[in-house]
Amino acid sequence: MAVLENRNPDRDDLLSRRLVAALYPLLILAVLPTVAAWAATFKPVQVKAAFIYSLTNFVHWPLKAAKEVDLPFVIAVLSDEEMARNLEIITRGDRIQGRKIVVRSYDTVDEIAYCRVLFIGAAAKTPIRDILKRFHSKNILIIGDTDHFTHQGGMVGLVQRGKRIHIEVNLEMATGAGIRFDSKLLKVADIVHAGN
Repeated sequence: MAVLENRNPDRDDLLSRRLVAALYPLLILAVLPTVAAWAATFKPVQVKAAFIYSLTNFVHWPLKAAKEVDLPFVIAVLSDEEMARNLEIITRGDRIQGRKIVVRSYDTVDEIAYCRVLFIGAAAKTPIRDILKRFHSKNILIIGDTDHFTHQGGMVGLVQRGKRIHIEVNLEMATGAGIRFDSKLLKVADIVHAGN
């Protein structure tokens, strides 16, 4: 496990000014056609990292998770070092729900302890269904970008179609884990059901 902090601040002009404040206007205003051309100037992993960070503004965790106010807000990344680096740059110095953001990168699922968000990279050796079973009852927002991620039980899938990244949401799995999504997010997301 590696904690990704204190990297070179000049890297890629601080990842193009933190991907213009993490694509926040994209999700709030849902101006997908306008943003699509602009976002195409970035690598897909950079855009996905911005989406992951922006999603936290549209997620409501259960009250017991809210009581963790003294703990950092941990975003765990499993088997995707490039995603972890991009998330660290985008979130550097920011807070979520008043809590310092810490990005942690893991090679194996057994290393993961506490987190609020878990991104599962395509290189993960543990089958997705096993990872989801392990963390489902822990009030963790589970995100992935592999094919059919939400159909396998993942909560949020970041799906590339052409040059655009689309958000898929599996409401049943999220609700079962005590996680709710803001209606603004649901207006721009594709709702899927496990097994479809």
